Amino acid sequence: MRTFKNLWPKMVSLANLMGAAREAMKGKRRKVAGAKFFGGWERECVDLREELMEERYRPGPYEYFEIYEPKERRVAAAPFRDRVLHHAVVRVLEPVFEKRFLEDSFACRKGKGTHAGMRRALNYAGKHPIALKCDIRKYFASIDHEILLKQLGRVVGDRRVLELCELIVGSHADGASQAWQGPGLFDVQERRRGLPVGNLTSQFFANIYLDGLDHLIKHELRVPGYVRYVDDFVLFGSTAKEVKEWGKRVAGYLAGLRLELHPDKVRVCRTRDGVDFCGFVVRADGRVKVRRASVRRFARRLKRMRWQMGRGEIRAERVTAGVRSWVAHVAHGQSWHLRAVVLAGKRGGCRRGVLEKTGRSEPGAARRLLEQQQQQLGCLEPQQQQSDE
Repeated sequence: MRTFKNLWPKMVSLANLMGAAREAMKGKRRKVAGAKFFGGWERECVDLREELMEERYRPGPYEYFEIYEPKERRVAAAPFRDRVLHHAVVRVLEPVFEKRFLEDSFACRKGKGTHAGMRRALNYAGKHPIALKCDIRKYFASIDHEILLKQLGRVVGDRRVLELCELIVGSHADGASQAWQGPGLFDVQERRRGLPVGNLTSQFFANIYLDGLDHLIKHELRVPGYVRYVDDFVLFGSTAKEVKEWGKRVAGYLAGLRLELHPDKVRVCRTRDGVDFCGFVVRADGRVKVRRASVRRFARRLKRMRWQMGRGEIRAERVTAGVRSWVAHVAHGQSWHLRAVVLAGKRGGCRRGVLEKTGRSEPGAARRLLEQQQQQLGCLEPQQQQSDE
């Protein structure tokens, strides 16, 4: 395997740091941290470069907060100048590793994303009758620092770049795990694990950590249909027995990375019944439905935003932006009647009976209802989608 050296001069170049600062400030200049940095961002880049050149740089403390949707998790926010450095690191290392990544990985890569991953899964669902849906338990919190740094060292041959990556990785830990280094009872070593959810480098390192899994599935197991988004992946095959055997091999490989599959989220399903992936349910006949859980979350959020707008706590523009974002997302599926019901604020809008009552018994009712809601919220008209079954 080829290793890349002499990456340090490019990484600490003023052009790279200033380009990273511009990327980090996109959409953040009106926030407190971004505004403070923007006030003297050129001077900050120069100071950051001097610290890196003199090996004086140390990551700052994180700010931690909890989020509860789509599930409860702890998010770490790094100081803004550290975020600039994260962009600088990814700008240099991403082209190096991108050549090694397979096309089946869709998270945090240019030209990829959730919708592209959904379309790839839809394509495989139309070709294969059986799918194995897998999810890794607490993925970011379980990433082993030592294994990750070894993976980086196989490709990156620049000592100072590796030391900088070690600083970034070691700036956060969700805990430590025990690893036996010998046959003795006390031959145990404490190994730090966990990457902070929220860092750009965490997303990039997470792709590197599972790149070996992608190559195992495609090159050794020769799975005909495979698609992955971060720790959520699907294997498509011909029989249930076949995909279960693949699942055992995958579980064994993940154990070597100190990871494990979530026992409640590993299941074999028929593609004609639907495969849940990236917020959509794709079927063998080409239908694409929005995941019900995501519809319920947005319905609750829209109701809360409307209530806040009525009290004057938020402006109408914020509600409009939220609606536009959701409409643009679900428009990738067959969701015309669903959007009409949800934007009308109907209870149980994601249930089949409501969709039939609203959109099928009276074909023009859903369109009129959606147009009325768009006028009230000021949102753009979504593109026409395929009709429901």
